[in-house]
Amino acid sequence: MDFRSLLRFGQTGQEVLTLILPVEGVQGSACDYSVIIPAYNEEDYLSLTLEALHEARNAVPHLTGECIVVDNHCTDRTVEIAQKFGCRVIFEPVHKIAKVRNAGANASTGAFLIFVDADTIVPVETFQIALKALHEDNIGCGGARLGFDQDHDRWFSGVFLPAMWNFISQKFRLFAGSFIFCRRDLFFLAGGFPETHFAGEEIVLSKKLKKESKKAGLGVLVIISPPVVSSARKLEWYSDWSILKMILPLIGFPLFLRNQKACNFWYRRPSKD
Repeated sequence: MDFRSLLRFGQTGQEVLTLILPVEGVQGSACDYSVIIPAYNEEDYLSLTLEALHEARNAVPHLTGECIVVDNHCTDRTVEIAQKFGCRVIFEPVHKIAKVRNAGANASTGAFLIFVDADTIVPVETFQIALKALHEDNIGCGGARLGFDQDHDRWFSGVFLPAMWNFISQKFRLFAGSFIFCRRDLFFLAGGFPETHFAGEEIVLSKKLKKESKKAGLGVLVIISPPVVSSARKLEWYSDWSILKMILPLIGFPLFLRNQKACNFWYRRPSKD
């Protein structure tokens, strides 16, 4: 199953969210939710992501929402594609994912914030569960299990690593950056994504959001099914050994997450030429 075929993934349970009233008690919110997508040269994937989001958003017609694509100095058709889908595009020139996501949050108007990566498909039911959790179920923040569109016949990086992450995510209630949802007020109380980090910023934010949720008497949710599905493009670019060599030092020495060179794995892309 590849990225394109997953547009029809996870469409069961569309009656989970039937009626949602406007959100009260969140100041400065012009709409109910904002979807925020950081994007750097994502013309190969963004259309599929936005098609899936369009379908998911149509499944919650009683909510008002917006979709913001943060143009991280794209040089391809990313901005054109975003505008074609009616997204609001803002510009952030600095290549630091935390800063890019924060730029989208600062420009947003929604009472709820939903961060989605440009190469990630969010199933209809997952989108509904997230919004229902925030509005009706006293949940302050959350994420979802993660799957790859393909494993490229790679057991370690294509099967084991995502399974290990999902175990950690559920056990410790940590959220992958590809899909995070939260109340707007809690996001800003938590200080947003830490701009000191070039990678791992979603883990830092997860921990802070959990603390703020606890203070507010709200719960935390990791959606088990359906998972969000991200492209496995890094498996095409790097061998298992290369991935291991880049990840292990960051796990053993978290300060490296503040070093741009040490985090090149998340930023470097092979040339299309």
